[in-house]
Amino acid sequence: MKKTAVITAIMALMAALGLTGYKIVKDTGGPVGANVDSGLVEVGKVIDGDTFVLEDGTKVRLIGIDAPEEAECYFEESSSYLKWIIAGKNIKLEKDISGADEYGRLLRYAIVPSSDAAEDNLLVNEALVRDGFARRKQSPPDNRYRDLLAAAEAEAKKNERGLWKECAAILDVSSGANEEREIDTPPPSPECVIKGNISEKGYGKTYLVPGCDNYEKTKIDTRKGEQYFCSESDAVAGGFRKAENCP
Repeated sequence: MKKTAVITAIMALMAALGLTGYKIVKDTGGPVGANVDSGLVEVGKVIDGDTFVLEDGTKVRLIGIDAPEEAECYFEESSSYLKWIIAGKNIKLEKDISGADEYGRLLRYAIVPSSDAAEDNLLVNEALVRDGFARRKQSPPDNRYRDLLAAAEAEAKKNERGLWKECAAILDVSSGANEEREIDTPPPSPECVIKGNISEKGYGKTYLVPGCDNYEKTKIDTRKGEQYFCSESDAVAGGFRKAENCP
């Protein structure tokens, strides 16, 4: 039996016996479904741990995560896990800001609807990260589940799940070499100094005006979707709320 088939069979058996340690379908902690494409779509082929093809031939790349590529550590396991979750199923696709990448693939969050009214839908992107089959990836301007994915990765690391155990040495080297340092982008003009900050600690999108307690300490990194605004009304229109430490 091929390695992929073995992995898939083991995963299915563990889930059936309730040995995974937590439910596969669980609360995602966020407003899943805020911008879902209309209707359900059927998954045809899974290419790897973050890419799949619909039955109509449309390619989809899961955003906010990065799974191992072919020949990399944990590629087979990651691919098999995604197949186990979505292959042959009808799922929902949720768009963030970007529509497609340079390769023509749709950039989406994937949601597996629950057949049990007592349980929540499954956000596939989060499940892959939380179970250790993918890493979170900064994908500005697509930041809807940024905090959720950060928490999922922290949990996977802490519990040494999946690639965080099997590929630990490689990940340590990779993280040290490729981790992006936070930058402090200056305001575009003296009139536009309201800071639109996106928290990684669960506070969401807030804006700060000069005079707010943490205004001077807050850095704006435009790579993460953060930005400056010229007025408070512009900040609110952009989905930001006023920080609680502001006068």
